[in-house]
Amino acid sequence: MTTFTSELGSAPLRRRRREEEIESAYEVQRAAAIKGALIWTGIGASSCFFAHNLFPGFRRQTLALKAFLTSGATIFGFVVGADTKLLSHESQQRARESRIRQMACSELGRKGIVASEAEIEKWKDTLRQEYLDKQAKQQDAVDRVAHQAVPEMVSTSHT
Repeated sequence: MTTFTSELGSAPLRRRRREEEIESAYEVQRAAAIKGALIWTGIGASSCFFAHNLFPGFRRQTLALKAFLTSGATIFGFVVGADTKLLSHESQQRARESRIRQMACSELGRKGIVASEAEIEKWKDTLRQEYLDKQAKQQDAVDRVAHQAVPEMVSTSHT
């Protein structure tokens, strides 16, 4: 398995984010494919089991044909599960990006700035930095409160 990674600063920020999105989509698709394959393997195997016990014509078929039908169901579940989940994931990503672009265009428009790709990226970076600063301030406040709440331990020496 080849993973696409970039060292910090060696690729444009936009490209690094895209690589992270690709890796995320791969993980989502992989998990859905495995789940779909397991579900459809169960469906295929149980269908063959019931057909074997209920229909004399099916009972006369070879084990190879029954295994082929089960593996066909497995492959079907693998492909359909992965594809369905990936399409859903991509749709959610597009909707999220669309909302972000609309927010950026609206806010930049209020400031009188034309919402070009570069300006939208700057807006995103500014928003991201503001969020990180806010998180850092909240963490500092929590740390200060925790530090004040813990009584100082005084060492006493026993001689």
